[in-house]
Amino acid sequence: MYHSTVLAIVSLLSFASAVPTPVDLAPRCGTTIRPSFLQTLTQSSPGTVSPNSPTFHVSQTSSTTNHINQVVGFSSIPAGSYGCQLAVSFPASYPITTLGSPILNVKTLFKDQPGAISYPNGWSWNTFYPGGTPIGQGTFGTVTIEPGTTKVINSQSCPVGGGALAFVFSIADWVAGEASVEFTQGADAGVYLTYNC
Repeated sequence: MYHSTVLAIVSLLSFASAVPTPVDLAPRCGTTIRPSFLQTLTQSSPGTVSPNSPTFHVSQTSSTTNHINQVVGFSSIPAGSYGCQLAVSFPASYPITTLGSPILNVKTLFKDQPGAISYPNGWSWNTFYPGGTPIGQGTFGTVTIEPGTTKVINSQSCPVGGGALAFVFSIADWVAGEASVEFTQGADAGVYLTYNC
């Protein structure tokens, strides 16, 4: 009896030492950032430099001379970051005002030139659309803004050495007639950027 009790205790101790010990893993580096500035470009006031505003607004009238596009800028992306991903997210009841079919095209602004992105700046419609020429490196993505959704627009490489990224939202070229979308950028709603490092 003594021998079997000792054997049972030794067996339990061997088993306990074979069980892996939990290890606290370091959290994965990466974060979500909100825009550092939002600035409109207004075709009907082509020389006007708009202030930074929490209001996101993109629109067009049925006229071809009244577009308002939205610049969204992100700063302080650290060196060594990768996988920068642009997205939008809205709670189900978040107030968004829309008119028509506001499908948005998104283009990269100052691609591979993070030092050119800052606020305050002197940017106006005339800065980016001389003679009506569109900006960017082609369409980066397309998105429809809707409450109760989270949508990834696209991803790209983060700025080498860190810095800033900026994007321009406009009504998609194929949308005819009046269209607009407006919301207030919030801490838990609107446009955001994620990255890893």
